[in-house]
Amino acid sequence: MAKHSVDSLMGTVYVAGWAIWLVSFSRCQAPGAYFSGEIRGFQRDSVYLFRWDAGRWQRVSSAAVRDGRFAFEGSLSTAGFYWWGISPQEGDLIYLSPKEKPIIQAEVQQLFQSYQIQKGEEAAALLRFRREGANFLQRLQKNPSDSIAQRGLDSLIAAAKKSKWEVLSLYAPFYRVPSLPAGALRWEDLERLFWEGIALQDGRLAGLPDLFGRFQYFWQVALSMMPEDTLLERLDGWKRLAGASPGVRKNALVALLVVAQQSGRSDLLLSVAERFVKAFPDDDRRGQLEALLQAEGALRKGQPAPDIELPGPDGQTYRLSSFRGRWVLIDFWASWCRPCRMENPNVVRLYQKYHPKGFEIFGVSLDYQREAWLQAIRQDNLTWVHVSDLKGWQSAGAQLYRVNSIPFTVLVDPEGRIAAKGLRGASLEAKLREIYGE
Repeated sequence: MAKHSVDSLMGTVYVAGWAIWLVSFSRCQAPGAYFSGEIRGFQRDSVYLFRWDAGRWQRVSSAAVRDGRFAFEGSLSTAGFYWWGISPQEGDLIYLSPKEKPIIQAEVQQLFQSYQIQKGEEAAALLRFRREGANFLQRLQKNPSDSIAQRGLDSLIAAAKKSKWEVLSLYAPFYRVPSLPAGALRWEDLERLFWEGIALQDGRLAGLPDLFGRFQYFWQVALSMMPEDTLLERLDGWKRLAGASPGVRKNALVALLVVAQQSGRSDLLLSVAERFVKAFPDDDRRGQLEALLQAEGALRKGQPAPDIELPGPDGQTYRLSSFRGRWVLIDFWASWCRPCRMENPNVVRLYQKYHPKGFEIFGVSLDYQREAWLQAIRQDNLTWVHVSDLKGWQSAGAQLYRVNSIPFTVLVDPEGRIAAKGLRGASLEAKLREIYGE
């Protein structure tokens, strides 16, 4: 299945450890600074603030470092969650608001694991919660049966919900990992497991990479339990998401774009890209997604299948369009492709079962060597029509269908339209049973 770039930069949330500093606030207090601090032994010339933007970190401010001291001066544009540090890979999450002017104190050794917030009670409360919560989660990852750690985490989350600091009740539910029961799940059950207690209507959540990661997991599970069309219907009719802030909705759509890309669901990718472009016309990713839609649109489900005309092993030219009136599977493969060869016995079995009912296969090989191609056809007992121009990845057929990984299949209906892509194994068999009424 062809993979498409969605320009997503995944951030990493680093969890810190414990340390205590007894330092005078005045040493790093800066007039007019909304966030400042001192890092003893720090040799870099700047520190930065980043803000999460649905799949990527964007740098929003910088502060010069002099004698280890820094200050972000001026007024804070937006209250919420930020990432402070050297880069999206070296830093830590902090909550900033106009009500507080946090001051941090740290040593350069294990900076982001041990810094302390000396002023800014709300920001300090969030840091304490994250460190305690991370400790419990790490214990549970090592031993899921650690009941003491689970009770500790549950108590921590419960206390956060009752805290005087609103940011804790907003953030704490993300530390409750959804526990998926065995067996089938309804959409309503899935929604409750992932989103109960999470205030999607609060725009501050848009700045949390934790939200993005949760949406990714949610979509992965949803996609495993329902067809793409059903998932899109659920997305469009999801009342909880419709009432969410625009930033939260953007996280939801970009997370689904990433999941569709990673799972090779190109039609889903295009459908979500259309929704994103319409909902967020000012986002700078719009141009890339529009280019994707233009390039891939001709290969979407329901579109006419581009014709392939290539020579077969006997030198005769064969055309895909000659199979009009029958269901035909375009099978992109190669003799050197181990996954293709492993899949071939399944394809042979299905061809033998459904060919008498009108099912055809049009094998397009991405081989380079003629003898290797012909030998694989004989060895694997592939008795359908085969074509190849022996140009490997530069095959005219592969270029036409934008193939960059194999095995890859395209199912074409009797009218010559694309009916499905990427069918293999059980999914191919299920589709053929549906077509031929078994």
